[in-house]
Amino acid sequence: MAANKPSTYVPLPLPPPRSLSPSHSSLYARRKIFAIKHAEAEPLTRRDIQYDLLGYIFGDTNRVFTDPNAPDARKTTFRDLYVHALIQSSRCSRALREKMQDNPDFATDFAKISLLANVGRINTTMTFLPEMRTALRTYHPVPSLQKTDGNLQDAPRIKNILKACSLKTEPDGVPVAPAELRARAEKGVAPTTSIVNLLFVLSNHFANVAHTHFGRLDIDFLDLFLPINISSQSRANAFLWLMYHYHEADSDNPFDDAHSRSHPNMVPKLVEITDEELALENVDPPDEKEWGAKMSRFRLDFLSKNKQNPKPGEASQEKGKKAGPADKGKAIAGKAAEKTLKRQRSESEIGTPAADVDVQEGRLRLSFSCLRA
Repeated sequence: MAANKPSTYVPLPLPPPRSLSPSHSSLYARRKIFAIKHAEAEPLTRRDIQYDLLGYIFGDTNRVFTDPNAPDARKTTFRDLYVHALIQSSRCSRALREKMQDNPDFATDFAKISLLANVGRINTTMTFLPEMRTALRTYHPVPSLQKTDGNLQDAPRIKNILKACSLKTEPDGVPVAPAELRARAEKGVAPTTSIVNLLFVLSNHFANVAHTHFGRLDIDFLDLFLPINISSQSRANAFLWLMYHYHEADSDNPFDDAHSRSHPNMVPKLVEITDEELALENVDPPDEKEWGAKMSRFRLDFLSKNKQNPKPGEASQEKGKKAGPADKGKAIAGKAAEKTLKRQRSESEIGTPAADVDVQEGRLRLSFSCLRA
């Protein structure tokens, strides 16, 4: 663990030899391990999502980021920059967009869960809707982020929103490597890309980012989002330093500290903490534990009742496994109908009238308001 490592940084001026660079398979394995994996209905705790880290990131008040969605490209905070990127996504439904605009607290909570999906900590097998009927998703309540509105969507829908966050100046493609972003920054281009794509790039090149900017080999970019023996506040400052370094035109970094100023191209000092100090961060309050347990019970009861009383299509599919040709034909038809419905729902996010989406999300909000009471 980081607590057993030296607290001093040693800059690494040269990239590692090609033979020592992580292989594609090892990088893929690292990303797979990085994602949260919990059993069905198990809550995501503050420790799981690194709530304190997210609080420092989204609570930072420095207005230093160029907002490409503002008419005058004015400077704004990281929180506002990220929220605006989600709102402007072509895959963001009208109902969700209006909800984020009308309720800043919900917008912040939704942005936090979106950022975790952005870096790969939340994977596409998760849903935050307790009444979702599918074997492809596992439900997980997130008590610390579902206090204003339970409807955090599900991970695939969030991922679709994120993928549609490109800038208007990037019609032919987006940068895919940190070097491309820095080349734009050195030419005075700001922003170099969307804040969402920036996170995709740094997450995909997590090892290279660490080698270039951390000056140590025991942690990488993805480790910033894990419960390690480095304070949440210093991890957040390092994160914001990286965001500014790659998002803005080449200039003095407002998130510099004495360490980063004396070690060019290095992030601010990552402050190591003891196991006892680590245990004091990301503590779940009693009300969140209670609500998480309540929602877990609700989900398991829902699945039990759904198994006993499946929808007609689901019953046909189950019979199709053992029944004769006629029932198998019905099962195939049921699957085809389900695929059509899924396709229609997917298309509704893009081209169908917003009212159709609004009705669905309205029902979800009503369901959550009843459960939260």
